[in-house]
Amino acid sequence: MEHSCYQCGAAVDEGIAFCPQCNAPQIRVAVGDAITSPTIDSGLEIKPSGSYTNTSQITALQWSYALPAAALAGLIAAVMMLIPGGAFGLGMLASGALAVLFYRRRNPVANVTPGIGARLGALSGALGFGIFAIFTAAGMLIFRTGGQLRDALLQAIQQSAARSSDPQAQQMLEYLKSPQGLALMMALGLIVMGVAFLIFSSLGGALAAALLRRKDRH
Repeated sequence: MEHSCYQCGAAVDEGIAFCPQCNAPQIRVAVGDAITSPTIDSGLEIKPSGSYTNTSQITALQWSYALPAAALAGLIAAVMMLIPGGAFGLGMLASGALAVLFYRRRNPVANVTPGIGARLGALSGALGFGIFAIFTAAGMLIFRTGGQLRDALLQAIQQSAARSSDPQAQQMLEYLKSPQGLALMMALGLIVMGVAFLIFSSLGGALAAALLRRKDRH
């Protein structure tokens, strides 16, 4: 059985691989039905990654917002503590609460848990105590309030000595009247004040964070 060469038209016997006239290949490849590509179910919609909105709030403490908020709250608390009577210690609680409020204002999407509030409060308390100590030292140097503080301490020691008849207590009180004893009492007072700042400011921050979370849920 013969067929014509597709190139020169010469007759070529069946089974001959090349045309004897023009040497063109005579192998035919049968092309079947076109392979249809699999279709994607129209019910599946592929969205770009940028179209998703992350609705989860930030739970980690953002230091770029925390430091300015804590510093401002600590400054306000230090000024409050300089008021006669120390605003009855409310300045320490206010330090932590204000730090949480200022932090939330700077970072509205932040999820301030009571734990984070306590950390903010401790930070504001530490900064507030440092500012308070600077203000106190400046007051002693500028307004000469160191003598008044020394007189108040001596008066308190003398009152304690008058109420005690124990020889050892009397000896301790006499030591506290000395310059070294007065310096020791002032150092201990600063330590107690610093610890109080940290504790009450942390408590104020935790309470403020808990109140904010309860308000957000309603």
